[in-house]
Amino acid sequence: MLEVLRYLIGFIFGFIAIGLVVFIHELGHFFTARALKVEVETLSFGMGPKVLSIYGKNIEYRLSLLPFGGYCRMKGSLDLEKALRDKKKEISLKEEGSYFAVHPIKRILIYMAGPVTNFLLAFILLLLATLIPVERLSHECYIAPISDYPEVFELSYEQKGIEKGDLVLSVDDIAIRDYEEFVKILRSDGKNASLTVIRNGEIIKTSIRPTIYEGSYTYGITLLSPPIIGRSSDSNFKSGDKIISVNGKPVKNTLDVYSEANSSGKYRLEIERDGKTFYYNLDSSSFPFSWHADIVVRPDVPFSYSFRYALKQTNDFFITTLRALSSLITLHFSDAREIITGPVNAAETISSITTEAFSVSGRSGIRTLCYLLSIVSISICIGNILPIPTFDGGQVLISFAELIRRDSLKARTYVVLQIIGMVMALLIMITMYYFDIRDFLFR
Repeated sequence: MLEVLRYLIGFIFGFIAIGLVVFIHELGHFFTARALKVEVETLSFGMGPKVLSIYGKNIEYRLSLLPFGGYCRMKGSLDLEKALRDKKKEISLKEEGSYFAVHPIKRILIYMAGPVTNFLLAFILLLLATLIPVERLSHECYIAPISDYPEVFELSYEQKGIEKGDLVLSVDDIAIRDYEEFVKILRSDGKNASLTVIRNGEIIKTSIRPTIYEGSYTYGITLLSPPIIGRSSDSNFKSGDKIISVNGKPVKNTLDVYSEANSSGKYRLEIERDGKTFYYNLDSSSFPFSWHADIVVRPDVPFSYSFRYALKQTNDFFITTLRALSSLITLHFSDAREIITGPVNAAETISSITTEAFSVSGRSGIRTLCYLLSIVSISICIGNILPIPTFDGGQVLISFAELIRRDSLKARTYVVLQIIGMVMALLIMITMYYFDIRDFLFR
């Protein structure tokens, strides 16, 4: 019973968290409308029946029953009603402060404010997540070109800008502290990256160029780390053991070990422990241990790079979600399902992953929640720019059409478009809940 209660509390938390992201989207509309002299009649957190309301100057601030989302209703509904009641083709009687009374450019700005707010929110959340120090793995940034290890890597791309054993100090003039930071800072736009490295005791500057491999850029660089064992599921290996030879051949790093291990299914390990050496024969195609890594408490990247890194992540999320949406539109459901999920499953995922992260530490929990909500925010951003009449993207197109025509749409045309938009929105909602049901049935 207690587990069910915890699940329900976490599930509700997930829904409220998503609802807050949607409400911030509506706040973008709200503040932009007010700034452009369009009156807002109702600002609600949540949907459905009203639970509580507070009245300000010409506006109702409402708390609704269902905490999933919210809405910002602008003045102008009476203008449309009057035109339909009087059987007029155009919305001619426009109230002061009405949405229909302002210039189409202002309407475009009002409706674009929601998606833009979501993009900015995702950036802020990712920036916060980037700045929070958490426990993570760390390796000294000794590197090598993968072409030095053809037995380990399938790609034979040669990187002439580095040599085996180079210790990287900075990437594009950004100082780094470990290999993990190096990977995150390394450019992904296809341009050359400049490195400062220590090579044979001398500090030198070099540059590396990327190549395309399986649809993304790669520099053909790999980590060189000492062959020291970390955790092991086999009692014959202890944390701190160092492998000094494999099949009689000396090894200096983990890649040397993999090179020898790949040459045969059986191999003989020479291990150094507490100044003594012993041998162990391993008949396996994989190792029953992980390699040692330092554990540090620090942010993902240096502070000087945190803003650019957060913006890069936001752009990556945006592009990935956009591709998933295009797969859904073109009926490639298997590709879309890797990214897109329904609201119920999204709330459950936020709940379970965040709860697990908070069990590790408060900082890990907050960081994880920021990452998950940034994905939700980008999803709402992209969903709302769809060219569907009731969505922000559709309203922008309608306003743009009026700008080109230099005249407003006919009242009946506007109503027909809204009906079409509501039907399309309903179909999208049914699709999202279909994903939820499918996940539940095939879990």
